Amino acid sequence: MLQKMRYTHAIVVRIPSKIKFDDKKLAKSIDLVAARKEQEDLNETLREAGVDIIELAPDENVAETFSLFPDDWSIVINGTALLTRPKKQSACRFQEIKGILKDLTWQILETPEQEHGKPVILEGSDVLFTGKEIFVGIRKNGTNLEGALVVGRIFADLPVIPIQINTKHPLKYYVSVAADGVLTTTNEKESVSIRTKMEREAAHRYKVLTLEKEEAVNCISVNNHLIFRTDVGELKFGLLERPTELWGITATELSKIGYPISKFCLLVKKIKSAKSVMS
Repeated sequence: MLQKMRYTHAIVVRIPSKIKFDDKKLAKSIDLVAARKEQEDLNETLREAGVDIIELAPDENVAETFSLFPDDWSIVINGTALLTRPKKQSACRFQEIKGILKDLTWQILETPEQEHGKPVILEGSDVLFTGKEIFVGIRKNGTNLEGALVVGRIFADLPVIPIQINTKHPLKYYVSVAADGVLTTTNEKESVSIRTKMEREAAHRYKVLTLEKEEAVNCISVNNHLIFRTDVGELKFGLLERPTELWGITATELSKIGYPISKFCLLVKKIKSAKSVMS
């Protein structure tokens, strides 16, 4: 049964006045004032879609880019929150996230350091929940097979399908949920490879919206609203049918800090009890 992509809350981290970048050239090219404005516009668009925004204050002491990506820190599906184990775990604000998720979910679990005796790496941007099943991207310097095994064990009531990725980008860079039963991707080489693997392994079938611009693939489907980037010149979103409503945002500076843009918000559907998981 397809679970509609319904959410009640989004956890975000406000962008601080300074950010530590590994790439100094990139750091000089970013307008942080504009990035904060773009983040505010994203948050306001989520509010208009019926989502309550829970903001974490900026961490002016650490201010690593990864400290701004709550979607990488936790996977929340059907009332269960799984705290992840990224490579940059020190940048994750797990205690604050746990405190918030305690009021929104009915159980919070932590990813172990090891699975079957091997180290685990798990990042939320590699985990795509379609409402029917879970795809987990496996890539160098990102989520590994052991991370996918943890997801499969925790969410054992859903099909969990590992997908090998041959580049540095996470799975949500190449595939996204545009509407219930509809995925976005492109005809770029790696995207085609990933799509082929997904179609071969998937337990369900999806409609696919093939976009022209790779930067447009990542979008946020929430409560019959599709939040997508208008600053990349992608026109094919207009092919989506009602009840999906299109809500455009600009993320020119935000995407320089981190991409895909879904990293900037952890979407959660508040669950009062285990009985209300599928309601």
